[in-house]
Amino acid sequence: MFSFIKRLDRHEKWALFACFFGFFTNGTLSLMMGSVMPDLKAAYSLSDTTSGLFISAHSAGNLIAGLISGLIPLWLGQKRSIVTLSLTIILGYGMTTLAGWPAWLFLAFLLIGFGRGSITNFSNRMVNQLSGGSPAASNLLHACFAVGAILTPLAFLMLRNAFSWQIGVGYILLLGCLSTGFLSRMQLKNDCPSRADRKNSTLVFLKNPSFLILAAMMFCYLCSEYAINGWLVTYIQNKENLLAALQSSGSDAVSYSQSMASLLWVVMLIGRLLCAFLSAKVSQKKLMMISSFGVAIFYSLMLRSTTMSMVTFSVAGLGLCMAGICPMIYSDAALFTNAYPMATSLLLGIGSAGAIVMPTVVGSLAEVFGFNGGMSAILVTVLLLVVFAVLNMTVKTRKPVIDC
Repeated sequence: MFSFIKRLDRHEKWALFACFFGFFTNGTLSLMMGSVMPDLKAAYSLSDTTSGLFISAHSAGNLIAGLISGLIPLWLGQKRSIVTLSLTIILGYGMTTLAGWPAWLFLAFLLIGFGRGSITNFSNRMVNQLSGGSPAASNLLHACFAVGAILTPLAFLMLRNAFSWQIGVGYILLLGCLSTGFLSRMQLKNDCPSRADRKNSTLVFLKNPSFLILAAMMFCYLCSEYAINGWLVTYIQNKENLLAALQSSGSDAVSYSQSMASLLWVVMLIGRLLCAFLSAKVSQKKLMMISSFGVAIFYSLMLRSTTMSMVTFSVAGLGLCMAGICPMIYSDAALFTNAYPMATSLLLGIGSAGAIVMPTVVGSLAEVFGFNGGMSAILVTVLLLVVFAVLNMTVKTRKPVIDC
């Protein structure tokens, strides 16, 4: 599982570490949005629709990063571009603690998404190049994301209760500074790609059906993941039947909802490590198809659950099945991303387009039909994910044409 590391020299191992830590920070970014959202709503008197727009602004930043972060290295070089772009994370989260004007917070979340998307783009492309497209490497990279996501609700809750929610946000500011520092110490081969080489900017891979299927899977998966991560804590705190069960047992809804956010990522970490092990024995296309069916089953169960035990069971099952889908999409697309730098950018950009829409849809529907109705909209993209996973399994892969 770790054999790809032995082939790397000292500078390549440091680059791998910087990418892994960057993904750890990205996991913190992802869960921090859901954890801090109830406090932002209370502190700044925000509606559910407005809050959903902020989550969508983060996704819009991700989309912009996907479209342009692959081109910026052609002018600044890979290291200078990723160091500069990662600073927008620190700026964005710092802005959330200073003022609560909707336009100000929209810009803050846009900057956060832009920085996160840039790190996602760079790290996935770099790890695929260093490992030769190893599914184990991709799953380990995304396992680092899960570790950050696991620690975030617990760290935020502890700092929030001991001090304030603004101090809780300081946790991600510290990690952002560390991540930027690690990235700045990399020494990369071919740090400045040639602008004269058309392979560095071409979009010819968009004509390949195999790439488009993977892009559609990423669209559906990120659409679902972002909405679930963004609204899970608030959804549980507003689920009436569950609240009654929590009150009768003497449990605190805030602590329970934050613990479910952590549980989701604990099992995702386990699932990604499991997928890294299984990918050497089972086709990753088959693993993605099985996982997609599992996501549909457990998400449907979560929507219907009204007891603590059933919600806990369905969240755990959901996290286990979601775990390996995203890293295996990136790994499966390595034949495109290693040939064309813009393929990683477009894969992320297309996925982020779906993630822009769904959080706002959930928030808007929740105001009309309640959170159970709003969260039910995610089931549509989950079912589409199943359809594209089946196509990815059954449609013959067409290799990219390298000559542009």
